[in-house]
Amino acid sequence: MNAAEELTEPDRMIAYALQANGRATWGAIARALGLSERTVQRRGQRLLDAGLVQVSTYLDTTIVGEAHPLVLRLSTRTGAALTVGRELARRPDASSVSVVEGSGDVVCMLLPRTREDSARLLLTELPSIDGVDSVEASTVLRYFRSGYDWSVGDLPAPVVETLRADTPTRSAAASGPVQLTREDESLVAALAEDGRATVISLAKAADISAPTARRRLEALFGAGALHVRTELSSAVHDLRVEALIWLSVPPDHVETVGAALGCRPEVRFCVACTGSSQILVDCLVSDPAALYSFLTGAIGSLGSVTVARSSVVLEALRRGPMQMANMRHE
Repeated sequence: MNAAEELTEPDRMIAYALQANGRATWGAIARALGLSERTVQRRGQRLLDAGLVQVSTYLDTTIVGEAHPLVLRLSTRTGAALTVGRELARRPDASSVSVVEGSGDVVCMLLPRTREDSARLLLTELPSIDGVDSVEASTVLRYFRSGYDWSVGDLPAPVVETLRADTPTRSAAASGPVQLTREDESLVAALAEDGRATVISLAKAADISAPTARRRLEALFGAGALHVRTELSSAVHDLRVEALIWLSVPPDHVETVGAALGCRPEVRFCVACTGSSQILVDCLVSDPAALYSFLTGAIGSLGSVTVARSSVVLEALRRGPMQMANMRHE
């Protein structure tokens, strides 16, 4: 399975179900979709094996650690953008890396754990990468949509609710930063590689008992430190144009504008940040005409908002913990 034409409607429904809850069992997905468990398991595993669907987890460093995420725009020498982007995508603290249209631009989000990490990144590590001419940095101040909470597809609402009924979510009582233990770090690393890993395999990776692994996972999900994240190839959803849009917004309108854009179906990521632009939006649409409609309609209707810059993504190199090389099926 490596081309869009090979995908059937059940394939797409299973992919959308995994995006609703990447850790749902095949049996739970089968019951929610009204398909046989054997069919769901066979087709779902094929989607995973082909790289059309990838399930991992997202570690929220605003809860784990003391530094906020950084959005970086790097200008590179002619011909070096892809090489620089690939080097950034291999970093363990990379969350999103894209090569965008422009004069050798790479845009990424990195997740430093400490203030010292942030300073070292900006003052030493990034400027020393071969091919980088300049670095422009912004600090993420507020998430309106984080990527892991975006979904595509048209599953009926009751089906989505059923799939998410047992999804690990943040407890209402959760507050304050979370300190990860050595065992927690092992669990997080294993889930970044395979978000559907069983509790037994995770326990083995962390060298702890299965009940302890289950308890630690419940604590991490309950604290909001960890989230399940599922990425789908464009062969599944056919949304082939991705764009990054920087918006200039009056300070007293940032919350309203961010909340309005954060719930739009085209928007997979939306944050308030420092710098000359107050909001950054990552949108995914079907074609350039749909992007035009989003810019002139969804954003144009917001009144006091000005588009400071918009760039089409030429190559998505990393999303969450996953390098995206295997996500391309063209």
